[in-house]
Amino acid sequence: MKKVWVPVTGLLIMTLVGCSTQGSTAAYRDMEIALGNARESARVDCPTQADCERLWRRTEIYVTQRSATAIRRSDDSKIETAEPHTFGAVYVWATRTTAGNGVWTIRVRGMCRGMYRADGTPGLLYRTCAEQVRAVETGFRTFIGASS
Repeated sequence: MKKVWVPVTGLLIMTLVGCSTQGSTAAYRDMEIALGNARESARVDCPTQADCERLWRRTEIYVTQRSATAIRRSDDSKIETAEPHTFGAVYVWATRTTAGNGVWTIRVRGMCRGMYRADGTPGLLYRTCAEQVRAVETGFRTFIGASS
């Protein structure tokens, strides 16, 4: 009887692990798609210099309030915060670029220490980090008062 149960038990465990892996892969793929969409929405174009200055000031406030670390560099084109020492903490950067036609683009990007491993695969804190980054990036336009 033991000889019959050992292979069946092993097969059951392998099946459960396989299902778990497939579920994890699907969840990772879905979150990466959601993060891509959030990243696309975390930008705003400003057609006038006055609008851009106002939105850039609001962006600095947003970065300050959402980042676990303080701003380490801020100028007319970039707002950078330091990478936190703590894993699972979100830090935020912003950039302002021009297309050369008078239209400026402001982008915000959330990052999280521990979200990915060195090889680019999901890290131990992937889900927690991804949800925080997504919240930072999707909330940007509303906070700064950008029109659609």
